[in-house]
Amino acid sequence: MTVDSGFLNRLRSRGEEVLTQVSAELSSNPRFMQAMAGALRGKEKLEQAVARVLRQMNVPSRGELKRALARIDALEREVAGRKAKGRAKPPARRRTARREASRKASK
Repeated sequence: MTVDSGFLNRLRSRGEEVLTQVSAELSSNPRFMQAMAGALRGKEKLEQAVARVLRQMNVPSRGELKRALARIDALEREVAGRKAKGRAKPPARRRTARREASRKASK
């Protein structure tokens, strides 16, 4: 079964027209705009209450988690860089005075 692409384009175009018309009518309605403003204030209050409860429960915020993950990533890159340097050229072994004395005593 094939669907005419012209038909789909006309259908999509008509849908966009209807959506534009409905949104214009809603945005010109003062009651609707008051309801939307009230809903946004309610959403903000809910988010504040949830954040307050999460802080009381000692649950980290999204920002705190993002900062922690960024720090972990930075530390992982630092460790990987140090490992790469360690593989490239092993550090020179230094003999401690105790090892040197032990070595001489065993001869």
